[in-house]
Amino acid sequence: MPDYSPWLAVKALGPKPGAYELLTAAHKDLTAQTAMLDERPAALRVVSATAEFRDSVGHELVVRVEAMGHTAEVRLSEHVVRTTTEGDGAHGVTPLVLVAYALQKDPFGLRWRPRRVGHAELPSADAMEYYAQLDRLTDSRTQVERQLEAGRDVLVIGEHGCGKSALVANIADKRRADDGIVWLNLGDPADGPESIVLALLEQERSRSGRYLVVLENLHANPLVLNELFDCVTRLRSDFGLRVQVLATSYKVAGPTLAGGEPTRELRQVLAEGGPLVSQLLVDSDIDEAHWQTIRRLAQDDVHIALTAIHLYGLHGAVPTEADLEAYYTRQVTSDDQREVLYRVACLGVLELQMATREAGPLRQALERLRDDGLIYQIDGAYLIGSRRRAQLVMNHARRHWDADRRWKSPERNVWLHLQRGGERLMKATLSRLDQLVSPDAARTDTLHLLSTWETLIRLGRWLGKRSQADRSWNDNSGAAVFAASALNQLNHVDSWWEIAGVVRPRWSYEAPGCKLPVPVGDVTADYEDFEKIQQSMATEDALLGAAPHLAGMRAEELDTDQMYRNWVLGLLLGFEGSAPAVHQDQQRIDLLIGVAREAQHEDGYFYPARVPWVTARVVLGLTQANLRMDHPVVRDACNWLLRQVSAGGSFDNWWRSGTGTWNRDEATTAMCLSALVRAGVSPTRPEMETAHAWLVGREGEWTTPGREIDMAQALEATLLCTGAANGTQEHLRALFQRIASEQRHPTLLSTAPEERLRIPFVAAQLADIVWRIVQLESLKLFGDVINQGRPEPSEPSEVAVVPQIVTSSANGATLSRRNLRAWQRGCEQIEGTIRERIAKRDGPMRTPAVEKVINEQLSYRAQLTELTSLLDEHADRELLERIDALGRTVCGVAWPDLPWPDAGSEAGS
Repeated sequence: MPDYSPWLAVKALGPKPGAYELLTAAHKDLTAQTAMLDERPAALRVVSATAEFRDSVGHELVVRVEAMGHTAEVRLSEHVVRTTTEGDGAHGVTPLVLVAYALQKDPFGLRWRPRRVGHAELPSADAMEYYAQLDRLTDSRTQVERQLEAGRDVLVIGEHGCGKSALVANIADKRRADDGIVWLNLGDPADGPESIVLALLEQERSRSGRYLVVLENLHANPLVLNELFDCVTRLRSDFGLRVQVLATSYKVAGPTLAGGEPTRELRQVLAEGGPLVSQLLVDSDIDEAHWQTIRRLAQDDVHIALTAIHLYGLHGAVPTEADLEAYYTRQVTSDDQREVLYRVACLGVLELQMATREAGPLRQALERLRDDGLIYQIDGAYLIGSRRRAQLVMNHARRHWDADRRWKSPERNVWLHLQRGGERLMKATLSRLDQLVSPDAARTDTLHLLSTWETLIRLGRWLGKRSQADRSWNDNSGAAVFAASALNQLNHVDSWWEIAGVVRPRWSYEAPGCKLPVPVGDVTADYEDFEKIQQSMATEDALLGAAPHLAGMRAEELDTDQMYRNWVLGLLLGFEGSAPAVHQDQQRIDLLIGVAREAQHEDGYFYPARVPWVTARVVLGLTQANLRMDHPVVRDACNWLLRQVSAGGSFDNWWRSGTGTWNRDEATTAMCLSALVRAGVSPTRPEMETAHAWLVGREGEWTTPGREIDMAQALEATLLCTGAANGTQEHLRALFQRIASEQRHPTLLSTAPEERLRIPFVAAQLADIVWRIVQLESLKLFGDVINQGRPEPSEPSEVAVVPQIVTSSANGATLSRRNLRAWQRGCEQIEGTIRERIAKRDGPMRTPAVEKVINEQLSYRAQLTELTSLLDEHADRELLERIDALGRTVCGVAWPDLPWPDAGSEAGS
């Protein structure tokens, strides 16, 4: 239907119109929109609307909707109309969209707010033309049509790239001459039951009286499935519409989606790419001798096969994988287009899309890529095509454009996309992660990501309101900084900025040679905590008796002010280093790094040596400022943390707090582990494994009620050290429940000395933990693409030859930059395989057999760490042979043939 600017009559009213004026104007707008429809009646037709004014039940706009002789009445209250039309806009909620909402069961609660509704329309003409190229009479196509003709609902399942979407598109295209078609792609979280109803309100009544509802990618948004099938049931029962469902999903998701509910009686049909690839080859002009080569190249991905056939027609030769990569990235030379194509590819590997509203300044580059046929625009979103195509593009970008370094790692791009995409996209994706390990494997037990995220969202809202009441958090620097960190991670950027307006002026560190941050005015309120810390240290000394503390310092020797300001240094580094991009100030970061350089003791610690958690806090701040072990300040601090107490360090199989009951040994050990891993220290180092084993063994201590700070730190350390979410779910849920309870019934525990920090600190930790779990699970969904990428094609390109660069030196052969990257990706593949194997076995129950396998993998990881540290362009053949042998042991047949140096070759350029 034509574009309609909604609520013209309502917007023409003055401010705060009365109920009579408002509902009369809304009636006029609804009539105007329905009048723009074609003369033929709609599938669901608005037959009348009447404003009713009744003081007893409230004023309403009563709308009657008719179909097939059945009529339903919906009521739009004055409150709903006012909520929809006030402000700068209604997120595209036109009068008909509001009616679509109202036709859902109990749609308007007290907290209802208008939100975007996806338009359930057929793919564009260009997309349908492409799908037509894949139209073949396969067994799957025959089965689907037979089931539909029998009046059944159908679910087409299959591996990614097998042609599911093309199959249903061609069936829908064949039927749309007589039947009404409603098409939803659940990759758009705005597509839901309202989308179906809106499509029927807008499209004309079908000739046959039948309607086909296509639900593409059911696995993409499990949250909305029950509502969708309930909607279909109501359309059948309330209006007598003859509605059938034709859906698609992953093969692995089939059993879950079948459900067992009456509304889920979907007849499953398996779509296979292999037979369709064979038909495409038979219909092509390619010599039969080359068919098997194309089949291996396509790997049952019909879209790759179609491209290969096209390239064969252009060049008269079977393309290689390198040719496919070159074709899918052709004519992309500018940095902006490369960045955009890489980002869309990162999303495409997880079958996510970049919504047009998310594009922002990228829109021009996106449209150029679309015009060149490198991406597609479907249903208000940009996407790259099949998952395999996305893999090829991402591999090319990481190999030739240095994409990870320049434009963020793939999993980071996914996280940013989820944050920008809003709450519905986040919930849909987390729900999917809760159910699927990967597109090829279902999860046996939920990760509870969705429930924890929803609790975290509520916690973020609570923190936002608390910050509005007092941006200084009672002049407590720690509480303010941790609250700001949580709010930033939960996308409350404005709240972060308001806290920054208090934190930044409160501390000075601009003076040349500044050795520590200086409070502006009186010391902040949390200085009192450090006076209590000194008292706690004195109590610890009394318990130790004559034996001095391991670090040789007694409580009365402590310079409280110096300790306090070293701790604040770590806070401020983290605060500025993790600031939202729009508010990040590199000058402040550089000044604080300079202060850290001045404040660091020559042995590497930050005062005092007795309290390693102060040094850990500064290291954490430095890592948030994007520094790692290659920076001397970070390196020296980490080396001190790992040095034995007997050698002047702080390590004694774990890290002692040095402050008695304040930041106990469990919290200190967790904090030190987290700081070291974030700085780049391998968690497989003996010291790290020993300390983590001690921490896990102390579970009974850090899970005690009242020690939520310790629990949050222990969970984060475990995630960082193991790279696996297994075993943390129940503790994470318990921690969320405790904090949620604390919000409802605040308590102040005298036994918890860090009490004033508790909620903001735990909120920041929880936000980071959930993000880290999402990151880990995204890595699993990305699979080999993230862990190592695809190996360099060994065969020469027949379309675009890219020469291997080999140089020689007096010391023998050197690896070219490209070949070195191939070996580095090989090491990443080994690391990814080890991580996956540990993750699949790691959990609360470890049998001796499981322990044996995990220990074996940890041994492989230790070998890999040693080999990787020696790998550079001057690596000798013996080192490469050791890496190759380890790769074959760990990865088996998945290990690629990597390029070896050739000492006798000419230097390349």
